[in-house]
Amino acid sequence: MRSRDRKLGYFVAFDFTADALFEIDRFQRQTGRTIKPLTVQEILDEEIAIRKPE
Repeated sequence: MRSRDRKLGYFVAFDFTADALFEIDRFQRQTGRTIKPLTVQEILDEEIAIRKPE
């Protein structure tokens, strides 16, 4: 994020530990940049909701 001067980034994982979320928060407070942690399940749930027939 720093080398490309990005203000927003995403971490995608199956799950996040409390330590991982703490480090994301620490990074955000130190740099003013935003990281959005997304789980694979959240991405799949969103994709299913978009494609769900009515």
